[in-house]
Amino acid sequence: MQKIKKNIFIPSYDKTPLEVRVKYWQDGLGRIVNGGNDIYKDNTSIYNSGIQNSSIGSSNDNEVEINGIKAVIISHPYGPLGGDFNNNVVVAVEHYFLSMGYLTVAFNFRGVGNSGGRTSWSGEPECGDYKSIVEVLLNSGRTKDEIIIELPKISELIIVGYSYGSLIASSFTTSLSIPTFYILISYPLSVRWFLTFFHTSTYINHLISLINSNSKVLFIYGNYDQFTRSSRFKNWVRENNLINNPRWTIKELRGADHFYVTGSMEISLIQELNEWINNTSTNRINNDDGDELLVENNKSEGMDLKNSNNSSNAENSNN
Repeated sequence: MQKIKKNIFIPSYDKTPLEVRVKYWQDGLGRIVNGGNDIYKDNTSIYNSGIQNSSIGSSNDNEVEINGIKAVIISHPYGPLGGDFNNNVVVAVEHYFLSMGYLTVAFNFRGVGNSGGRTSWSGEPECGDYKSIVEVLLNSGRTKDEIIIELPKISELIIVGYSYGSLIASSFTTSLSIPTFYILISYPLSVRWFLTFFHTSTYINHLISLINSNSKVLFIYGNYDQFTRSSRFKNWVRENNLINNPRWTIKELRGADHFYVTGSMEISLIQELNEWINNTSTNRINNDDGDELLVENNKSEGMDLKNSNNSSNAENSNN
């Protein structure tokens, strides 16, 4: 089994070229397959510490040919402030999912890295960027005009966004024909107005659509986030009754800030992702007629909102 990395460009909806990094496992016959951390032993990696093999992301070659492979798309923080697909959190999440056998896709929004165009004021073009990446991935690496990269069928998709990337990731609520999960890391709740030039209401509506969808969501943040206080996150969770929503899992990482700048913060983040993945699984069974059915299991637990741990960081309570 061989690990492959490819750097490609995918055209966005308006033909803006987006820089994309694709990683996956390839077998001896050159086929893209789902691997697993049983074949990816990296003893120097911090991400293997305390992590057990996931129930999502392990399959044999025959299953891949029939059912396709599992994939994850990861989006980065705000470009004008230094965010790109080489950000430490993006790379940590990418590394984790690759080690669990997923095909991983990390990309630069317009105006970032070698992507064309420029960062928008509202974030709406970036929402189009994310949608374009999803569409090419689900179309086996093809656009209407060309083959960008040869990919097998995708059987399951995880939409991941960190910071500004989570703001954009939450906008993609299109109902897909495959199981779709979301991981929103350090969502910039209190600074949406700044990142979207006062288009806050647009992204409030995106979150409402996601809350009302059938997708499972992991919403995770640090209690020392520099941009949104822990109390603000907890109030938002209460206001939207997310603790009683079985599809949402809320996790507060004690001692973590917005940037996850130390190895211990990254380890805690990856361990929470791993726990959620293990408790949120899709299994296939046959009904009485022999037809294949999809059964989703969710064992995720909510967070304790009884005690509000306020950080020392300021926020605008109206956003």
